[in-house]
Amino acid sequence: MKKIIFAVLTFCLFSGFAELYPSRRYVELGFGAFAQGSQNAMPLKDIFKKKLVLDMSKISSNMSKSGFTTSVYANPEFHLAFNFASFGFGFYAQTEISARLNIEKELFDALADGVKPGKNYSSEGNIWAESFVSFAVPVRFNVGKFRIRVAPAVFAPVFYVPATTITSKAVNGNDGSVTISASAPIEIYTVGKFKGLVKDGKLSTDFVNNLDSSELSRDLAQSMGFDLSALVECPISDTLDLGGYANIPILPSRLKHKVSASAKLSVQTDSLLKVIMDDSKIEKEAEFSDAVYSDENYLVNRPLRLGVDCAWRPVGKWLTMRASGGMAMRNPFGKDFSIKSVYPEYRLGLELVGIGMFGLNLSTEYRKKVFAHTVGIMLNFRAVEFDICAAVSSATFIQSFKGEGLAAGASVKFGW
Repeated sequence: MKKIIFAVLTFCLFSGFAELYPSRRYVELGFGAFAQGSQNAMPLKDIFKKKLVLDMSKISSNMSKSGFTTSVYANPEFHLAFNFASFGFGFYAQTEISARLNIEKELFDALADGVKPGKNYSSEGNIWAESFVSFAVPVRFNVGKFRIRVAPAVFAPVFYVPATTITSKAVNGNDGSVTISASAPIEIYTVGKFKGLVKDGKLSTDFVNNLDSSELSRDLAQSMGFDLSALVECPISDTLDLGGYANIPILPSRLKHKVSASAKLSVQTDSLLKVIMDDSKIEKEAEFSDAVYSDENYLVNRPLRLGVDCAWRPVGKWLTMRASGGMAMRNPFGKDFSIKSVYPEYRLGLELVGIGMFGLNLSTEYRKKVFAHTVGIMLNFRAVEFDICAAVSSATFIQSFKGEGLAAGASVKFGW
């Protein structure tokens, strides 16, 4: 009898939980935001000090072969979802902002070895940036034992900066002074007619004062692209669920306005040794010059993504172990697409839910060429749920554990 009771309890515990992302409410309204910033030169705790000490030898030795990389990412979002046993649908809106700068390692190696008077050192890198607004209508349904979720979406980039080559230099004067500079020809494609961005050959913010929101909305609607996200999952057993995900570009967004400019950043000091000893005045200069506004068509897609996803619940629905992996391509079929636009992505995670009102989420991942290790906390009062998370990150795996970048997110969900 005890064996029968145990078998029944075990079946009840495991059955019905093999689903990748089970919903917690029949109706849910949610708001959230996530932001991340990272670099791989030195830990933030060493940067935010009263006296900053630059150990170029240490920075160079710890830096990966890919060189110096810094990136930012932000993603505010809103969603409304209706979830039933075999069917669900909803509405999802978000804004994404991404930017990335990379400089080859050779420049830092030269600074670490000691630049010679009167000699120039140079290396290359790249920079890109983008901002998308998107609106999706996710739909979930069952076909036999398969669960299918599709999300047709329209999107438009508010601005887009194609991948551009940067030239960086280190020049050592005969007097021991050092000038480090980086320059690049920047092209900024916009969805709106922001002619006010250019004033007397320079970039200006005066256009904000004359911004017509209705005209911007019309420009966004006219430049919309279309893509399709999908997740197909299948329960392998009562505890294991396996799926495949994809984001497929269908119709690119068309931008019609461009601002071209020359960007330059320079840092000058009277002595590199004094910089290292924190005893030198540093002069910094950043400028955008030779700016020109023009009308030019440019096609942009959101990243193409393909991969697999799985969830394993070995002891019940309160413990979920997740793993996913795949590949992504930035602006596939675009003019600036290259082999550097292709990169892998993965995520490993562990979730504890249903322990009273409390939940815990631990994960490590590589997305958008950034490694991140995240701790998240959930407080679920059924009618309202609060989620917060924090992460350390970096473009280099080893350095990501040293806090060279930080990320944080928060969301609130209402429903029943």
